[in-house]
Amino acid sequence: MGHPAIDNETPFVFDIMGLADEDGRPMLLLVVKATYSIGDMRLQLAEEQFPVNWSGESWGEPGESSYKYEPEGAFIKPTTDVALIGHAHALQRGTTETGVALQIGPLKKVVRVVGERTWFRSMGRVGMTKPLPFGTMPLVWERAFGGWDRTDSGKPAFEPRNPVGTGFRASTRHFEEGLKLPNLEDPAEPLRDFGQMVTPASFGFISPHWQPRAKYAGTYDEAWNKTRKPLLPKDFNRRFFNAAAPGLIAPGYLQGNEAVVVAGASPRGRLAFSLPGQAAPRVTVALTSSGDAKPEMRLDTVILDTDAEHVLLLWRGHVVLSDGMHDVRDLRVTAEGVSRPKTA
Repeated sequence: MGHPAIDNETPFVFDIMGLADEDGRPMLLLVVKATYSIGDMRLQLAEEQFPVNWSGESWGEPGESSYKYEPEGAFIKPTTDVALIGHAHALQRGTTETGVALQIGPLKKVVRVVGERTWFRSMGRVGMTKPLPFGTMPLVWERAFGGWDRTDSGKPAFEPRNPVGTGFRASTRHFEEGLKLPNLEDPAEPLRDFGQMVTPASFGFISPHWQPRAKYAGTYDEAWNKTRKPLLPKDFNRRFFNAAAPGLIAPGYLQGNEAVVVAGASPRGRLAFSLPGQAAPRVTVALTSSGDAKPEMRLDTVILDTDAEHVLLLWRGHVVLSDGMHDVRDLRVTAEGVSRPKTA
């Protein structure tokens, strides 16, 4: 059987993928993705709807830089992820420090933003240079505390919470003149002393091999190799699929009508609006042998891009299949209050 027929009656993007769960059961992943523009303090459905990004996108070399967009192929997220993409904006000339704050529903996160600084040594004392003024600052993990310490070529070390960051040194003995300090910091835990291990702070997605996300991946030991491979380990935790930064993983699923406030990340100053209140789309999956399936679609990812001034909402659901994709005959997608634009 070929690709199942899809009738998408919404203006949103809908896509599917066949995959397997932790125990190897075949399943059909369903993703509805909606793109909204940030207008005059309210969201409007965007003319261009972004496609589902199965492979994700990095800011630089994949594997060596942070995510701009995470791969969107997780079969489930236990709660909603929120990510902010953009720049901090200093609205006054000569600014050397500002802050970016994001609040959405029950979530609130603040990051201190500081101009370029480096470590220096003078008269036996290690200190940091005064921060330089800036106009904008990228809100990326490369600007947060972390990175690699390769001063000891035999024993390179890295910050497991942010391997792409800056300022990390495994020992106070590993001084490097001109080492860049982070531009993004947790205001409750600023970097004061060389060798201090502070918490990396940013608003973007984190990679699967970073902590604290990696601790949910399970144990890939000899027992797994002999008795479980290629399935996921028995102690795999679905929280692994939540890829938002610490502090931006909701305690449950957002409803899609939450108030949003973003301060310091737009040339317009403070942005305040509400998510559109769009009810979760409904997907009907017609199966060849067992009638229709109507899985629950949950809003599990919200992406706020203050550079492009748009908001992305992703609803996700899945259907466990008997044998595989050939179980699926066709799919129909509807959404309350909206319909597919008519073509000429």
